[in-house]
Amino acid sequence: MARVMIVDDSSFMRKKIAQVVRAGGHEVVGQAKDGLEGYNLYRNLSPEVVIMDITMRGMDGISSARMIRGYDPGARIIFMSLITDPLVLEQAEELEAEGILGKNEYDRLMTLIDRKSEARNESA
Repeated sequence: MARVMIVDDSSFMRKKIAQVVRAGGHEVVGQAKDGLEGYNLYRNLSPEVVIMDITMRGMDGISSARMIRGYDPGARIIFMSLITDPLVLEQAEELEAEGILGKNEYDRLMTLIDRKSEARNESA
């Protein structure tokens, strides 16, 4: 079971992602509505996985991910976004995200969370 934090400015998406994550057997330890709140929560909660939107009101997901990586270079970040701008997607890739998924790619999301969680459990 992974400890997951969700960062999205849409309360509907936070709820939907949380339902999927919990149904997959993982724990949602925190939710944030923008990148700055996400960064602060990350520092307080130390989640194992962050699921983050890229475009948000306030601080965007790319800026937040950079701050999280500065704090914890090993942070596991999965972006879920509707963004298709190649320059923005390139920035997300440069941050070595675990994945860059569309908003409805819940099966792929769970595969990414499960694969890394299983590897962590095997090495423990």
